[in-house]
Amino acid sequence: MGSNPNRRRLLSGLAGGSLAGLAGCTGTLPGTDSGTTGSGVGTRSTDRTIKLGILLPLSGPRSAVGEDILAAATLPIQQVRDDPDLEIEIEYTEADTESDPVTAAQAAASLVDDGYPMVTGPLDSDIVLQATQQVLIPYQITACSPAATTPTLTTLNDGGFVFRTALSDAVQGTVMADVAATDRGVDTAATLYVNNDYGWQLSQAFERAFETTHDGTITDHVPVDVTADSYDSAIDRLTESDPDLVIPAIYPEMARTLFTDLDPDSTFDLLCTDAIRLGDLHERVDYPLDGIRGIAPLIDGPGIDTFTDLYADAHTGDPDLFEFYAYDATAVLLLANAYAGQNDGQAIQNAIHTVTSPGGEEITPETIADGIRLAAQGSAVEYRGAANETGFDDNGDPTDTTFEYWEFDSTADTGITEIDRLDPY
Repeated sequence: MGSNPNRRRLLSGLAGGSLAGLAGCTGTLPGTDSGTTGSGVGTRSTDRTIKLGILLPLSGPRSAVGEDILAAATLPIQQVRDDPDLEIEIEYTEADTESDPVTAAQAAASLVDDGYPMVTGPLDSDIVLQATQQVLIPYQITACSPAATTPTLTTLNDGGFVFRTALSDAVQGTVMADVAATDRGVDTAATLYVNNDYGWQLSQAFERAFETTHDGTITDHVPVDVTADSYDSAIDRLTESDPDLVIPAIYPEMARTLFTDLDPDSTFDLLCTDAIRLGDLHERVDYPLDGIRGIAPLIDGPGIDTFTDLYADAHTGDPDLFEFYAYDATAVLLLANAYAGQNDGQAIQNAIHTVTSPGGEEITPETIADGIRLAAQGSAVEYRGAANETGFDDNGDPTDTTFEYWEFDSTADTGITEIDRLDPY
């Protein structure tokens, strides 16, 4: 693509530290396959090509997580390609955010220029906010993130182009505050958070609910960098603030460092987030984690077993929370594109609500290829996913989620035992 002048113009605008030059652009980038009107449906056919971009951290500090999520995100594509009776082809490209906001915007720009009307990803909250606001929204590309949980996305002026299968931390923070105050019976708490939008927003959501609803006191918010190789100083600061409980709002790959540095006889308890619901963490830490508790959105979709088997066949290890979300994100986008009948972001955005609403033929991960065929023929379908029922509200947020209250248990097959189920609504 080095000889494409449109791509050079777009990428040159992203090369510096400021990306404000793209803000407010609402036209269609020259060279993209934008379909017709962008509001209705194209010429529906089972003999066409669906185009999908996948925007994840495939290098940099979050590459291990990115590769696991990529394995899940590409499974629906493989299912379609393996169906000998389905004429629809899927063309997809992986773009690397490198866990860097500016690089992510440049990677998003390359997908736009290459004519991809929809994107699975990006992953992290700060990356999603940068790539969508600077590139994807202005150029009317539909995105579905499998992991961005920042409450900012709910109120983002996105024109309806940004969806997510992961739940907002505004909800998770409220549930954690309820558990901290009622089940754990604590009066004081602190947070240890990864120093970016995700960590800060979850810390703030917990603080608001804990102080306002439960009359609790926050003793400190302690930031840590995603690349830090020691949390000793952060733990010392937490100890000095003397909370009853600490909320670690960090990424999965940071959990081993935290638990390795943390004294098992610490003066404070932990209440873990969904990101640390890692059954194999027992094997990475030198002392028992049994009894340490957390909350996470419950994975209980109709396609849970099908997805788990597919993932085991394609990738090493068991899937975690965000792998389920990644599969559903790609599945929804493919169905919406098939129903729209064109590679157009606006038409795909409109179709997402159609293919996830009640009333159509029920489609699960087991029947995703059949669902794409039906959608391409103009038939109504209702996707019910691997993670949950997979519905979206008007803000592109998932609906009808149940939370799991869990604890580490080395005697359990998965390393995790469910304590209770919680309704956040």
